[in-house]
Amino acid sequence: PIETLKCFLPKTCESIESIMNHADTSGLLIDHKGDIELNWYLILFAEFLRARGDTLLIYKQMIMSVFHRCIYLIHKDSYEAVASAAKHLLKSLSHVYPMEYQLTVENLDEPFINFLPIRAWGQAADFDHLQIQFHIPNIDEIDFACEFVETFIYFELRLLNEKCLKISNNERLRSLTFIHHIAIGCFRMVPHIDSEKLSNL
Repeated sequence: PIETLKCFLPKTCESIESIMNHADTSGLLIDHKGDIELNWYLILFAEFLRARGDTLLIYKQMIMSVFHRCIYLIHKDSYEAVASAAKHLLKSLSHVYPMEYQLTVENLDEPFINFLPIRAWGQAADFDHLQIQFHIPNIDEIDFACEFVETFIYFELRLLNEKCLKISNNERLRSLTFIHHIAIGCFRMVPHIDSEKLSNL
């Protein structure tokens, strides 16, 4: 993942910035037809943000810049890709998850002559010996996630609160989609709400 990000994420971000700079940006923001090339890069961008949170910290400025430029896109495919990117970013930064999904103690990097990976398919795994390593968010990742949420969600909530009736249905849907995906991405960081138990159910 580190090598993949190093190779592709900066180029993807540069391509998005380039399209936003060279296109008629004001027209692109209100264009319901969208831009096929931009959509492609936004979908790629969203998928790259599924990487481990600690590897994404290196590209923080680049990632934030793309969100600042693309958050207002009104085309459905575009804003859904941006919203998915936000969800993936927050999950990568704030969730606990296995770093690898390898269910065998065999070395998968060996030549096929020594070990053929399909031989391990369907075999029972001894979970005590797998030594699974988990991604546990560090303070920098949590700070990045909190900064992202504070930067974007409050603006969207204010927009809906103050101008809900003045904006178009498409703008309203864009805003709600973005808020929804942010909420899904960061729900693990939100404490449980204490409430009284309902009786006689």
